[in-house]
Amino acid sequence: MADEGQLESPAGDARFVSRESIGRQAGSVIAVSTVFAAWSFLHVAVPGVNEPHYLCKARATWDPGWCSGDFFLQSKAAHAVFFKFVGWWTGQVSLESVAVGGRLLSCLVLGWGWTRLTRALNFSFVLTVVSALLLCAIALTGNFSGEWILGGFESKVPAWGLGFAATALWLRSHEASDRLTWILMGLLSGLSTAAHPVVGAWFVVAISMAEIGRQLPIVRQQFDNPDEPAAWGASARSLTLMIVVAVIAALPGLLPALQVVQSSDLTPFEAGRANRIQVFMRLKHHLDPARFPPRAWIHSAILLIVIAWSSRRLRTSQDYPVIRRSLLLLAAALLIAAVGIAIGAHWGDVAGSYQWSGRAFLLKFYPFRLVDVLMPTLAALLLTRVGWSYLNTGLLNDQPGRQTGFVLTLAVAVLGTAAATRSTAPTGYTAHSWEQWQDACEWLREHTDADSLFVTPRESAGFKWFAERAEFVCYKDCPQDANGILEWRRRMKILSWLRPVTLQRALTSDDLTRLRDETHASHLITRDHHVTDQDPVFNNEVWRVYKTAP
Repeated sequence: MADEGQLESPAGDARFVSRESIGRQAGSVIAVSTVFAAWSFLHVAVPGVNEPHYLCKARATWDPGWCSGDFFLQSKAAHAVFFKFVGWWTGQVSLESVAVGGRLLSCLVLGWGWTRLTRALNFSFVLTVVSALLLCAIALTGNFSGEWILGGFESKVPAWGLGFAATALWLRSHEASDRLTWILMGLLSGLSTAAHPVVGAWFVVAISMAEIGRQLPIVRQQFDNPDEPAAWGASARSLTLMIVVAVIAALPGLLPALQVVQSSDLTPFEAGRANRIQVFMRLKHHLDPARFPPRAWIHSAILLIVIAWSSRRLRTSQDYPVIRRSLLLLAAALLIAAVGIAIGAHWGDVAGSYQWSGRAFLLKFYPFRLVDVLMPTLAALLLTRVGWSYLNTGLLNDQPGRQTGFVLTLAVAVLGTAAATRSTAPTGYTAHSWEQWQDACEWLREHTDADSLFVTPRESAGFKWFAERAEFVCYKDCPQDANGILEWRRRMKILSWLRPVTLQRALTSDDLTRLRDETHASHLITRDHHVTDQDPVFNNEVWRVYKTAP
């Protein structure tokens, strides 16, 4: 068990008014937020892999005339709250400035949520920072379904922070049975859902499942002793109150998301086909457990072993009741994931598997997302608690100077590794071709009409971000509504003849005319093709740009 001198005073009723000074709490939030932001900027260059996808969509939501010919930007928005608030911001400053500022703000919310979570376990300032560094270290080692907490700026980062804060309230809710705690819990989880419907909704579901699981022994006892008062009734009312408040708070983001899910103008077959494309083709790395690589399963198994070992070592801790509740929450997330694995299990072509349409519909709600975050979260928290007790009886010997040196060394090691493993270019690019891509996009932004429409390569990354021009279709930018998904697939098929089997495939002016007739695009940007009877309007060491009409 950790040395008592390293623990904070008890969290009391786990509300936001505590016996600690506001300054000390703020210091913890700032320190953790700084760690998260440092990891984000050191490990993920601006723009991150998803930032062009979300921030360009946000800008187009605010200004529909921007890149107006891009069909993805005009598709239905599943993250309406994020796009509305961030959209205004993108109209005032550059996308890069929005990404930088958004990362700082979202890391602040995440840091606040993490601090609330560690306070539920009575962590000191030092332990809070160490646990945040361990979370960053685990983030460098991998994940189960491609989910991440730290990285670029998108709505799920503050949603995780709000969800952590709601979880912290639930972990200590047995110390405060009044309604205010459950109202705050519902408000935070509802705001998390408004920011990111999938992240927040799974928090609500998992907390509800865990609370029901916590009450099961009491319910069984009630059946054995029917004359005793029903002790679980108050919990049922509190849980119902939390869910109602969460739903109300989530409505601004939940209603637009439900509109995206609906596809009433499509036949059941068409809607099922769209779900299959989304789940088993475009997002298979997130949603199809049959496609998760072996290392993802091994990584998750190791995290579960670490959690089991650490929790066993802490069974004599005064905070073990809270730890047991956190394990109950993880069990709920594991159950959700297990159901997802059972739904998604298949061999061979999914279109020939049993009930593929219904299974695709269920998997599109990301059943693996919550467990993919709770596993590293609990591993970092519990390992911090166990590890610190060992260090304090040996290496650190409860000496503040040694403790500070250890934390700084850990910070340098984790953040240094993050910087060393930083990717300088997106998938499909070398550092040189990425630099040349940005050079080509800058030229296009300055020398082509604002309403130009481009056919870009399949690996196109950040084209709208850098060139501020519309794309006919982009593999990365797949809409989330069924109509949009089907249109995305149709457009990808139109360009199938253009995808070369070997590099440097020759085209002719007739091919460009065909391309213009099929796509209405004004330009083609490529590194894989050259046109034999037409000069490019721009070229550098890697990329060439052709007009589709002379």
